[in-house]
Amino acid sequence: MNTKLLVLPLSLLTILVFSTISVHSQTAITFDDIPLNNGTGEFLASNYHGLVWNNCAVVNGILNPRNPPPITNGFYYGVVSSSNVAVLAFDGTSEVDSPGTNLDFLGAYLTGGWNSNLNIEVQGYSGSNLLYDQIVIAGATNPTFFTFNYMNVDRLTFTGSGGQSAFDGIVDSAFAMDNFTFEFVPEPSPLLLTAAAAGMLWPLLKRKRA
Repeated sequence: MNTKLLVLPLSLLTILVFSTISVHSQTAITFDDIPLNNGTGEFLASNYHGLVWNNCAVVNGILNPRNPPPITNGFYYGVVSSSNVAVLAFDGTSEVDSPGTNLDFLGAYLTGGWNSNLNIEVQGYSGSNLLYDQIVIAGATNPTFFTFNYMNVDRLTFTGSGGQSAFDGIVDSAFAMDNFTFEFVPEPSPLLLTAAAAGMLWPLLKRKRA
């Protein structure tokens, strides 16, 4: 094929790729934009930051009334930004869904709420297909940022298990999460897809006419 005939489709494909990449916007959810009264917790709204949160709550780790001196749980230690943290796996598995478009889950700070050496299994799905499955071990007195890089998923599940009691003999699989870092996967615009397809077909049509 004539090299010149490749210029147009390759140019359009390049524009398509760069326009898709350019709309990526990484977000770190800190949970600090949720007002809490006197440290009491509440369930996360289902549309919080465009995601659906199941069995997920938020508490003020600094003012939580369950944290009288001395500090008695890991939700205080799990605070990374300001004062709020999400509480996951406090009653079985927690789930985060992205109904509008898929997401890339990059990572988050995790801290055992009551147990040290807590095993946290994080799974990433696309539809019913399990794409990612990783177990990390979180301490109870310091937040650790874990990198996941789960690409193009629409559902995340979080399950805690194991470990040893770190506070007052309480054994529990709940954990704190802060700075949930992700980005929505952009969809190429229909106009760009149409232009790319037309550009790729044009050399073939031109050759057929000749």
